Amino acid sequence: MQPLYVAFDAALAALSLRSIAVLRGRAPWTSLGWTGTAGYCAAAIVEFSSDPLHRAAALLAYAFLLFLTVAFVIAGVRDEPQAEPLLWPTRVGLTRAEKRQRSG
Repeated sequence: MQPLYVAFDAALAALSLRSIAVLRGRAPWTSLGWTGTAGYCAAAIVEFSSDPLHRAAALLAYAFLLFLTVAFVIAGVRDEPQAEPLLWPTRVGLTRAEKRQRSG
């Protein structure tokens, strides 16, 4: 068991769930990315806390990592808003286009 990895993954899972709650469907691909992050964290917690399930959980974690990467890339291309601030989201931020419009 590796308690530091488990603690980090638990904190990241909490941040993921908080981001999903803040976005509430306004940014579907970003929400899918955060859902993938929460899935990755759950698989990583099992990977780092259970020797018999280590290999299967590692493969599942890599699958979630691929899923969350694709979802966040699509969200970035679509210029979806993000949950802000980064460390503990409380509101939906502006998109890049909205930021340019306000500054220009």
